[in-house]
Amino acid sequence: MVGIRRALALLILGFYVTQFGMTAWLGPDEIFAAYLGLAICYGVAFVGLAAEWFWARWFAMGVGNFGALMLLVILKIGFEPVVAFVGGTHLLVSVLLAGEGMAARYEHSEATAERWHFQEESLALLRRAVRSAGSTIPFLILYALGPRGDALNLAALALGAVGLWGLLRARTYGVFALGAAGGIALLDGLGAFGAPTIGYLLLSPTGLPAIYGPVAGLLAGGLLLVPLAFARPILRYLST
Repeated sequence: MVGIRRALALLILGFYVTQFGMTAWLGPDEIFAAYLGLAICYGVAFVGLAAEWFWARWFAMGVGNFGALMLLVILKIGFEPVVAFVGGTHLLVSVLLAGEGMAARYEHSEATAERWHFQEESLALLRRAVRSAGSTIPFLILYALGPRGDALNLAALALGAVGLWGLLRARTYGVFALGAAGGIALLDGLGAFGAPTIGYLLLSPTGLPAIYGPVAGLLAGGLLLVPLAFARPILRYLST
């Protein structure tokens, strides 16, 4: 069932690439950049999963966790079919990609072992970091490219993009760049730089926002989990 599960996950991710692209095109002009960014983010998950890159399963599961958080909105506003569909399909992506059989196609494949020579501890740390990045990069996009974004927001996004590239290539600078991006977003969301940046998420071009306000920056602060995942080996290295 690994092939069928992967095909279904790709179908869902492809749907959201199209959905966010259409929302960017049909929605208000001020959300164009943010939703184009989301479409690109989902496109990275789609292409990586289809190409069987070793990190792609983790990243796609992280993106699935991002969307599954929409189910928490139901607790606030009550049952809403669109919210349930979005949250449920994202949760399904994470479920479809779980398991050792799926891992054997990605991080535990022979190609990955021959090229990267990961130790099991390093693989576990990288898995945790990439999944955290996949869950929070969409929030960083909403925070940085939302209405009234400024140079600080774009700097955080640039750090996030560089950091994600470095992390997916197993480079140390990626960990610190993602942490810096998360720190900027979190401090902005807390009002450390003045009025917090407002970001919001529409689930359809004409629908009500599922996320609104400085919460996008606060949730993007979750990128700080990436350097935290590596805190122990970093401290061990510095102490030697």
